[in-house]
Order: sequence, then structure tokens, then C-alpha cells
Amino acid sequence: MSMKRFVVFAVVALVLTTTVLAAPVVVDFVDGDAHVLAGGSWKRLDFDDKLDSAQSVKLGAGAILELRSQAGSTVTIAAPGTYLVDSLFKPKTEASAVATVAGKLEKLAKGGKQDATVAGVRGSEAVVAKETMWAGGTIEADEAFAEADVAFKGGDHGSAWSLYMESLELYLEASDPTGAARAAYSASLAAIAGGSGAKALASLRAASAEDAGALRGSYALALATLSARYGATADAKALLNTAITAGWFDDPTSLADAKSLLSGL
Repeated sequence: MSMKRFVVFAVVALVLTTTVLAAPVVVDFVDGDAHVLAGGSWKRLDFDDKLDSAQSVKLGAGAILELRSQAGSTVTIAAPGTYLVDSLFKPKTEASAVATVAGKLEKLAKGGKQDATVAGVRGSEAVVAKETMWAGGTIEADEAFAEADVAFKGGDHGSAWSLYMESLELYLEASDPTGAARAAYSASLAAIAGGSGAKALASLRAASAEDAGALRGSYALALATLSARYGATADAKALLNTAITAGWFDDPTSLADAKSLLSGL
């Protein structure tokens, strides 16, 4: 075989190999500024968009992206940067502290959301409403939250997540940040029970751990764990340092988990 024919054959083989290796990928969830490189330019990603594993994706600050492969496996990223999709699906070793705390969170979510005492959560002296609360809006939010609870307990985690997020928006409109934080935390558990860490992280980012009253420690630990799991390590460290210093963890086990997570980042 001549050198020219060999080179042509090698190029064709490389193209065919690349084509074979490229696998279909679907966007299951996206929040914020996320793009895919297509045809030499960056195209904004949306739900159910299809791409292949040979392409690259780019996330802006605060963005979250969940991708699903043809085989059904999912991967979530939540840190700014540019990533080759194929590399995201390669097996990675997770820090033991992150895996341990995440396991506890998943067990809590799949075991059923624990009802929080409303008076304890929303009546905490540590929480101050940022504006005058609109009672009518709070009633609507409470109704949506109650519907979400029913869906969660019935195992309809997708509907529960949507209803919790609806109640979150209503609490925010009614200037009730504590109600919003309670809804965000509950939404995160519904999302985890439904198998979406991306939705869980987006839920927690939609409100503030500082506003969560009696749930501040649980909220901060969940947010820090998911942030660390999906690449936003700096966010996790900052939150844990704030929460530990401020004494948000009144439960010894949660405090130990928070310190273990922080030391492992």
C-alpha cells in the first residue's frame, strides 16, 4: 500500500471511529446560562435539546446542567467552565465525605419528607421578614405547599417538586422569605427522591439558607453537599464556613457532618 493511500485510509478510519464514539445526549434540566458548541458557534441550551458526546458545553456563573445519555445515565455540572460532554460521563471517584453526607440526604428524601413544625420554622427569632408580608399571597402559598406535601407522600415526586416551586414563588411574592426557604428545602427533597440532583440544587439556590429558620442547618448542609457533588466546591466551602461560624448546626450529628464535609473539600 502506498503512503498516500495509507494516509487517506487512516484519515477515513479516524473519522469513522469518531462518528461511532459520538453518542446521543439529551438535556434533562438546565438553569441559567448554558451553551453547546455547534457549527463553530455557541448555542443556548434548553430542555430536551439533543447533542452528542463529542460536543462541548459551556456554563456561566450560577448555571446548572443535567445531561442524560442514551444508556440512561445522568450527569450534573454546576460550576462555570467549558466541558467535553464525553468526559463528563467518564467514571469519577467522589470524595468520601461528600458521598457519605449525600447518602444521608438521599435516605431522608426517599424515606419521605419529614414534616417541619411551621411555628418552629417560620416563627424563628433569627428570621426577619424583609418587607411587609402579604397575607393573601401567603395563604395561596400555603395551599400550594399543602398540595405538594400530598403529592410527595403519595410518591408523585415530579408533581411535588413543581408544586413546591410554585409555592416558593408565591411566598417570595408575599414577602415571606422563610416560607420560600421551607418550600425550597422541601422541593430539593422531592427532586432527590425523583432522581434529579440538578433540580434539587436549583431549588436550594432559589432561596436562602439564612432565611430558613429552624431548617438553616439542614438547608445549608444539603446545599453545600450538592454544590460540592456537582463541582461548585468554592460555594460549598463558603457556605459551610458561614454556617459553622454562625452556629446554624444545633444538632451534633449535623455539625459533625458539616465539619467532615468541609475538611474533605
